[in-house]
Order: sequence, then structure tokens, then C-alpha cells
Amino acid sequence: MAMDSKECSLPLELLEEILSRVQTKSLLRLKLTCKQWLALFKDKRFVYKHLALLQGHIIRSNHIHMVKIFNPVTGAISSFSLPQEFEVHSEIYTMIHCDGLMLCILEVGSVALWNPCLQEVRWIKPLCSTYPTCHCYGIGYDGSSRDGYKFLRFVNGMFTINKYSNTGSYKPEAYIYDFKLDSWKVLEVSLDWHVVSTCKGVSLNGNMYWVAKWNRKPDMFIQCFNFCTESFDPLCALPFEYGADDVVDLSVAFRGSNLSLLHQSKETTKIEVWVINNVKKNGVSTSSWTKLFSATKPDLPVFSACENIAGPVHFIDKNNRIVLCCEEPVADERNVAVNVYLIGEAGEIIRQAEIERHQRGFSWPFISGYAYLPSLVPVPTSEDKTE
Repeated sequence: MAMDSKECSLPLELLEEILSRVQTKSLLRLKLTCKQWLALFKDKRFVYKHLALLQGHIIRSNHIHMVKIFNPVTGAISSFSLPQEFEVHSEIYTMIHCDGLMLCILEVGSVALWNPCLQEVRWIKPLCSTYPTCHCYGIGYDGSSRDGYKFLRFVNGMFTINKYSNTGSYKPEAYIYDFKLDSWKVLEVSLDWHVVSTCKGVSLNGNMYWVAKWNRKPDMFIQCFNFCTESFDPLCALPFEYGADDVVDLSVAFRGSNLSLLHQSKETTKIEVWVINNVKKNGVSTSSWTKLFSATKPDLPVFSACENIAGPVHFIDKNNRIVLCCEEPVADERNVAVNVYLIGEAGEIIRQAEIERHQRGFSWPFISGYAYLPSLVPVPTSEDKTE
């Protein structure tokens, strides 16, 4: 039974403080309790305050259009079908998370912005229908309002390397889509580097980041796209020597304040997690790496670079524990288990859970999952107005 807002006797500030710590699913069930709460859950200030306190989850979609969301703290798994609009198009090739919104790139090149918690979807009409493996993608925002979301698409430099001259005069185009304006903008950029395609990109503080490599020298580094300046800017070199068969995964530390980078050496199987401090924001900052975790233990997973095994995904929770999702072959070698590990700073496995099992050959997309925050952030519409 709905109650009138007058029945809520708590001061508004205390009420907000309590509700900002409630799980998103519970808030959605409470939104019809009274008009005051419904208005609060739609208030941008509350929405982003609630977002900042959320615990990270793992989200994964599979080839049968099912979605699984795993809570590493409670071990709870929720499963549901993808919205029908996705089934009409094709399978999801890759996703990028930003503030609880998932930028979904489909196998045929279509693009959608989706909030799985609110079940809101918005489709973006692409400027071209080039197969998605030739492109890199990003999502972010310019300014501090955090709701001026934009979508970035550009040809990965490794597909245009033969067009570069010694002076780097070739300037491919990048495309930016503004969700509020419902319009595209074309940028001329100079890309003498390429994104390492086996490592997904990450959105942080409105900017996009990738693990990248120079086209004409072996050095690898973190590349940034700043949505404020609409420019690419190298952030810093990797803190380790990268082998050809090593595994890397770029992610965001708890509460979205830092980038983290997981590395497993193919030669030693040692797993390291590094955190980069003072990530660039609005074009100004300094950068340094701190090693958070380093371990070689027989009970830790060994990431396989073999065919039909998806790459890992990780993030760091509020207690500096590593949440790690990866695919591992089971004993018969014909099937793959999707496992989630909760690993302490000393390398001990605190919890392990299998969230899915499937036949080898169905690892699509090539990432075992994505870090995700189940948020109240709405999918932007072109009618939204900047406050």
C-alpha cells in the first residue's frame, strides 16, 4: 500500500543518506511507496550519489541472449533475457560500461545504449556499417554534469598502418555522437598507434582509456580520449615488460577513482594488479603506478590464450580485494566454466563461484564479462536539457 509523503517523518537529509546505501533493485521496488521517494529516485543529485556508493558486479551476456549479473559480495546471481530489440538485431560483440549504462556494439555494427537495471534501451543510427572488429569504441562525457554522454567510434590504427608515412601525415577520422543533440561530429585525428584488441577499453571520469601500442616502435602504453578537448592523449607507459602471449585487462578501481591493470605473464603465470594514481581529468594531472597485488600460486587461475577461451575481466572492490571473472576449461576439455574469484591482497582465494558453463566455441564476445554498477542513471534522450 502506498503511503502519503507526510507519513515519512525523517528529515530529508537523513532519508537520502539511508536510501543512497540501498541496493538498486530494492529502490526500484520502493519507488511507488510515495511521491517524495519517486521524485528522489529521479533526482540527478541523488542518482549520482547512489552510484558512487554502489558495489561492483559482473555482467555477462551469452549466445542465447541471456544476461547474468553476479554480486561478488553476496554470491547472488540474477538471470534474465536480453530486451527483445537485441534479439531482432544480432549478438552483442562487445560492451563498455559507464555509470551503469552499457554501450553495446552488435555483431552487425549496430549500437545501443542500455541500462540493464532500468531496462531502458536507445539505439544509435551509425554513420557507416563497417564490421565492428575494424573499429574501436568509447563512451564518456564532457564537463562535470555527468549526463552529457557521448559515443566515440574510430578505425583502429592497426587496420590503417600501411597508410602511414614516415611523417605520420595520414589522418583518419573519428566520429562522436552526442546523445542530447542526437547528432554526429567528425574529427580528423592522427593515429600512429593502435589499440590492443585483446584488451577492452574502460570509461573513467568521463574519459576513455585503452591499452595501446605504437605502430613504429614496440612500446606499449595507456591511451586516453578526453571528451572535453575531443583529443587523444597518451597517459603513461605500462609498468612491466609485455610478452606477446601475456594477458592484460584494464579496469576501474572501486568507486571509479583510479585505473587498474591486471597482467599475467605467460612464462611465469604470475598475476599482478597495478593501480594508476592521479588519472588525467580535464587535461590536467600526473600519473604513477602502484603495485597492489602480486602472486604465483597453484590455486590461482591460469589465463589461456588458446582458441575459444574468452579473456578475463577484473575490478578492485572497496576492501582492495580483486574480483576476477574468467573462462577455464573443465576436465573433459570440451566445456568451459565461467568462474568468478574473490582474491585477497596476499593472493588467497576468499571465494570462488561458477556462474555458467558452456561448450567450447561459444565464447562470444571475447571477454568473459564486464564490471558493472546496477545504477539508476537513465538512458539519455534527445529531449533532455542540460541543467
